[in-house]
Amino acid sequence: MSFITQVKWLLQPIILLYKFLFGRRISDTSNNNNNTSHQLPDVATTSIVSYDSGEYSDPLPLPTGEYEVFLSFRGPDTRHQLTDILYRFLVHLKIRTFRDDDELRQGEGIWTNLVRAIGQSKVYIPIMSETYAHSKWCLKELAEIVECQKRDKGHIILPIFYMVDPRDVRHQTGPYQSAFQEHVKKFDAKTIQVWRNALSEVGTLKGWHVKSKDEQGGIADCVSDIVWSHLSKNDTLIDTDELVGIDDCINAVVDKLSLDSEGVIMVGLHGLGGIGKTTIASAVYNRISAHFDRCCFLENIRETQEQKDGTIGLQKKLITTVMRKDSVGSINNVDKGKKLIRDRVSQFKVLVVLDDVDERFTFEDILGKPKSFISGSRFIITSRNMKLLSTFNENQCKLYEVGELSPQLSLQLFSKHAFKGNSPPPDYENISVEIVSSTGGLPLTLKVVGSLLFREDKCIWEDKLAQMKETPEKEVVDRLKISYDALGYAAKQIFLDIACLFIGMEKEMPSYMWSDCQFHPVSTINILIQRSLIKLMDDNKFRMHDQLRDMGRAIVREENIEEPWMRSRIWEDNEGWELLSNMKGSKQVKALRAYFPLRFRNSVKPEHFAILPELRYFDAVDMDIDHGDFTNMFPNLRWLALHSQYCYNDDIFLSFHMRNLVILDLRGSENIVSAQGWNQIKLAKKLKVLDLSGCFSMYILPEFPTSGSLEILSISGCGKWEYDSCPEMDIRNLWNLKVLNLSDAKLEAINGGTIGMLELLQELDLTDLKCKNADEAFVDIGTLPSLKVLKTIGAGYILWEPEEEEEEEEDHETSHEEEELNEEETKDVMMEVRVEETTKDVLALGKLPTSLKLLHTSSRVVNLPELLELEELLVQDCDFGLEIPPADENTNIWWKVSKWKSLRMKRTKVVITTTTSNPCASSLPLVLLPSSLTKIHISYCPELEWLPILENLENLIELVVENCDRLQEIRGLEGLKSLRSLLITSHNTLTRIHGLKKLLLHNNVQTLQITYCPLLAAVFRDDDHDQSTMVVDSLRELCIYKCRSLLHEGGRLPRFSSFPKLMSLELGEITSIEDNNPLQKEELELQLEGIACLEELVKLKLDDFRSIERLPSLAKLRKLADLELWDIPRLCEIQGITDLKWLKTLSLRGCTNLTSHHLSTLRTSLPNASIRWPTKEMP
Repeated sequence: MSFITQVKWLLQPIILLYKFLFGRRISDTSNNNNNTSHQLPDVATTSIVSYDSGEYSDPLPLPTGEYEVFLSFRGPDTRHQLTDILYRFLVHLKIRTFRDDDELRQGEGIWTNLVRAIGQSKVYIPIMSETYAHSKWCLKELAEIVECQKRDKGHIILPIFYMVDPRDVRHQTGPYQSAFQEHVKKFDAKTIQVWRNALSEVGTLKGWHVKSKDEQGGIADCVSDIVWSHLSKNDTLIDTDELVGIDDCINAVVDKLSLDSEGVIMVGLHGLGGIGKTTIASAVYNRISAHFDRCCFLENIRETQEQKDGTIGLQKKLITTVMRKDSVGSINNVDKGKKLIRDRVSQFKVLVVLDDVDERFTFEDILGKPKSFISGSRFIITSRNMKLLSTFNENQCKLYEVGELSPQLSLQLFSKHAFKGNSPPPDYENISVEIVSSTGGLPLTLKVVGSLLFREDKCIWEDKLAQMKETPEKEVVDRLKISYDALGYAAKQIFLDIACLFIGMEKEMPSYMWSDCQFHPVSTINILIQRSLIKLMDDNKFRMHDQLRDMGRAIVREENIEEPWMRSRIWEDNEGWELLSNMKGSKQVKALRAYFPLRFRNSVKPEHFAILPELRYFDAVDMDIDHGDFTNMFPNLRWLALHSQYCYNDDIFLSFHMRNLVILDLRGSENIVSAQGWNQIKLAKKLKVLDLSGCFSMYILPEFPTSGSLEILSISGCGKWEYDSCPEMDIRNLWNLKVLNLSDAKLEAINGGTIGMLELLQELDLTDLKCKNADEAFVDIGTLPSLKVLKTIGAGYILWEPEEEEEEEEDHETSHEEEELNEEETKDVMMEVRVEETTKDVLALGKLPTSLKLLHTSSRVVNLPELLELEELLVQDCDFGLEIPPADENTNIWWKVSKWKSLRMKRTKVVITTTTSNPCASSLPLVLLPSSLTKIHISYCPELEWLPILENLENLIELVVENCDRLQEIRGLEGLKSLRSLLITSHNTLTRIHGLKKLLLHNNVQTLQITYCPLLAAVFRDDDHDQSTMVVDSLRELCIYKCRSLLHEGGRLPRFSSFPKLMSLELGEITSIEDNNPLQKEELELQLEGIACLEELVKLKLDDFRSIERLPSLAKLRKLADLELWDIPRLCEIQGITDLKWLKTLSLRGCTNLTSHHLSTLRTSLPNASIRWPTKEMP
């Protein structure tokens, strides 16, 4: 053996360990040695399981349950090599893997267990080694594997050819030939042939060919990734149990997306409505989303763009999803949305699904140019229109046609809905095949028809089959109408109402109308859901497949093709106002929606409605109603919605018929100043919903129905200070109320009793309510037995005088004139003003109902430990503080059964009972907050000197602590195992953050921001040797800004090599002016060198590094799109910047040592980048 060979052999364990930890990618090899590259999730880079070449032992305990993967191997060949490595990879991914050893098998009793394990597994990995065929157990296993795979095509075989030629396996030559020469002496010919067939079949499969031992780690990594993908561990958007036969489609789309390639790539999925485009897009989204920094699924684009400001709504959803913010500011036009997308969204490597686009959709007009997104971004677009997608070809849009399911897969999908299984029972097999053949392989039709026939007698099946055979081969709408025809009258009415009017609306509102029409919505909606005609989402809103929606609307249009006013429902805006303006209509019209254009100035008179006697739903926007007699005009009207800028005089509705009215919606009718004319409301005995939100000018509220029928009431925003008196509200007739919204209302008084009278109340919103007798009206709020949601922030009893409002406006104007104030000073001023306002009129609350799930308040919560159902708590502007009890025996039940998920505190202090007179971290109770919490936000709490103990919050995902001027230390971060986002900002006295290193080692943190903490020192230390070796590839955003003591007391910059997946890095003002010695300069430059290895970096900002003269080379940062270098006056050059071909923005400020030559070079080498350099600083 040569010296080189000896060294190579000695280094083998180290090489394998390296591959196991760092997962080198290789290509899988087919039997004809063709290589196919794989772009798979990097699941092995953080593994802590090392390879041991000694005796076998289980690396991790396996979870109980059925196996998912079966490993078939010959122990002497691979047990301590490839098999061991692969097994550890799979177990580390928590994949239940069966591994046995053929050398340990004794007797035939074990065979039963082997067969059971094979039957349970979904993936088989036979490792075909040199002596594999010498083992009868290996051959028996392989034969059983092949047989199981034939019975269930959902199982896959992934062969690995270990030091053996695949052709020898396929033809039983070489070492396999000698093995069979021995077997023919011991076994019969039939057994031999079964084994040969199994080897031949597996030998023809695509697999991996291991030619040398140093390939083992990479192959094990690649195989485990494919297994993970096949088992769909990451599916979140859709239920994988409902998917049939789309694996090939998913793989094809993923291949077209070319995840390894640079640039921005689009893939367009086209095909018939209901064919499964959205399903495939969702499955692809689930599989590859881990490869991207931010992902967004924009659904139902075609429908959304039909709505008013629908395009702006799409832009807002994209921005808020990618930026992970609830608010992105005001977007009042498409161009502003495009700018925000370009400035904010495009800094991330994004995956965006644009679902169901039509001719109205143009990519560049809504999202901007594709090249504005950074390299690696991907877009998946679904549409019925292939021609539309083909217009995106100039942007490299690749097309993929989604076709029908095969007869076999169609039968399987049909069976899932008709029998809740994968195949029909024997006595239903023939009729099932016939029904499936008539559906054309359309997934939506298979699901709907299957659901229709679930648990029906066979005679119903035969009748439906006969009906389907008589139906000619038409479009999908005709097939789906079979399911519609099977519905009863009430179900049909509800289905058509949803299709035409209520998609995207919560079910509660229309259910009131349907109940009064005797449509029994609870059971009827359930029937529609069971038959796959509608869906009810988690937010309780109706969803309907676009093909079903079109079918429903087509049914209505076919009631009268040429005369819309003869149809039962009119939902198109132009048809509605034209009908009324031309005095057309009929008794067939049951629902009418009309949006009146501003150019239409004619008033609508009562006689316009005279020909609509059966109308039960009327929704009009900006309709001007003239005077007249409405007596008996709407005898069947249940739902009236008027949203108008016009002023409705008091006497307009004096004769308005409200006997059957269930919902009255006047939202946004700003010019209704009095409800005196609405005296019919008190006679509306059936009225369930009254919405006066946004009627800002209303100073007299209507009398509520004396029948006590109201269940939902909103007067949000009612009342103005311009009038001498605000409206009064009488609650004596509201005993059936479930939802009451008084937010931002200005009330003179609440009369007729106290809130405790409303025993059925479930939701109460008092946010910013101003009412003179608020304390008296809400004194018994704690007695409400059914209350689930309570919001009282800003609620009070002192009415502001107009002079005070003017003072506010003057202050506001002054703040605009003082734009030069720095950010901290502005925040402090705002905080002081807000606290001063809220202390005047805070609403006093006693004990709160124990049924509460959501509480937003500015008041003292005296019985917090009793709120065992609480899930979300926001305490804001509370002078009394939030009283959190210690975890002693008396309050122990609260910590154990708590459902509390979210805690937010703003301008509030924490009051905790401790055992000492000087509370500090060491004297606090061990547990102060329930471990169920997932989100904590603490901001502008000036009296807070320490945080509650955090180390027990193992479920916490997000922690934000900002603007707490007395906070000195933060402890317990090491226990936050699930934390993803940590933001610590604006603490003038904060000196220490404990446990940060251990927190990062949990490898879940994605965002870390530490800013505006001038006394914070030594967050990262020179003597922290562990940091030099740790790898935290979860971190995506790191911002350390205005922490001028960071390098004191042995502190240093973080070791950037520990964060290989970092995408955004901002460092600024981390040294004080005095820190200007040569030793520190050299050390600082050395520490910054780690930036050069951050190859995933997209944004880099360095600010106020006044002592350094050079930066690390940026040549490897090829994905960098945004570079900001501020106040680095000694910087002589920017090394490697000419290699940044994807750079879009370069901002230079205060880099006064750069010469005109540098500027010229930058402009020449970066022609596509926007270079921002202050004119006065230009060389």
